[in-house]
Parts: sequence; structure tokens; C-alpha cells
Amino acid sequence: MQEINKELLIYLNSLMENNIIEKIALIFSDTPIFFIPIFLVFMWFYYTYKKNDNEKKKDLLFIFYSAIIVIIINYIIKAFVDIDRPETVLEWVWKLLLDHIPDASFPSDHAWVWIAFLTSLFLAWYKKIGLLFLIPAIIMLISRVIVWVHWPFDIIAWTITWLTAAFISFKLLKKCKKIDSVNYFIIKVMNFLKM
Repeated sequence: MQEINKELLIYLNSLMENNIIEKIALIFSDTPIFFIPIFLVFMWFYYTYKKNDNEKKKDLLFIFYSAIIVIIINYIIKAFVDIDRPETVLEWVWKLLLDHIPDASFPSDHAWVWIAFLTSLFLAWYKKIGLLFLIPAIIMLISRVIVWVHWPFDIIAWTITWLTAAFISFKLLKKCKKIDSVNYFIIKVMNFLKM
């Protein structure tokens, strides 16, 4: 299994011989993660000033909560599981172009947050926007492997796992009455502040 993982990693990294793929991989390996807070803030203001829709604001809060829950669970797992990044395991690296924090390859913060975000978007009925974000998310996940920051099976295994986890967390959060009270309070305060 590890041999297949290694061969797939080397093949994907060899794609960087193409300058266009190299530039795309470098841009998309980190940048898309910043679209999530930008999207949430933009949509919050849109539903405050353009539509005045508190129900949509609640959905945005649930999307935010799903991402936060994933980050917390990710750090808990990192405390117990430590899989080295490809560049520390393999003796030969064709091209390592991305500077990053020297932590574990598994689990991937980027993959988990994006999967939680996309799953929550679809569950909150933002399907068209979810499809629009799906393309950069897939490119980002592949780019993380191309630039030797993650093993292919790290991304594949945890994408499947976190589709399920994000679905469960979003649905459970929506049913929790205490969270609904917190959302109501946040929306009330933000409306008072004209935000």
C-alpha cells in the first residue's frame, strides 16, 4: 500500500515539469483556504444589507461551526497520529517548492476544512456556490500532493471520512436548540451593530 502511495506521489510531482501545472500547484496548494472566511464575511454582509435574511445568516453560522469543529478534531488527532511529510521520508525529491510548517502530513488541515466547508454549503442549499468552490478545492487537494506536502492516501482517506463527519456535525448542530439560541443572540447583536 505504501509503495502505491509513493509511486502516485512521484507521478503527481513529475507533473511539475510543466511550468503551467507548477504555477497552478503553487497558487492552489495554499491560497484557496483564504476564500472560506472571505466568502462567509461577504455573504454575511449580503444577507445583512441586501436581503435582510436571518435564516441565511444562521446557515452561515452553521457552516462556520462545521469548519471550527473540524479544526478542533484535527488538532486532537494530530496529538495522537504522526505521519511524516513526504519530503522527510523520501530520499529523493524532484522539486519541493512550498515552504510550510514542518508538522505532520496527516491529517491535512486544508483538506479537512475545505471538505467541511463544501459539505456544509451543500447542506445549507448553497449548491451552485458549492459547485463553484468544488473546482478550486479539488485542484487544491491535488496540488498539496504535487508539491510534496501530503501523501495521496492522506487526502483520499480523509476526504471520504470528513464528508461523513461534516455531514453529521452540520446536521447535529442544526438540531441543537442551544446552538439556535446562540445563533439568535449573535444575529441580534450583529443586527444592532448594523453588521
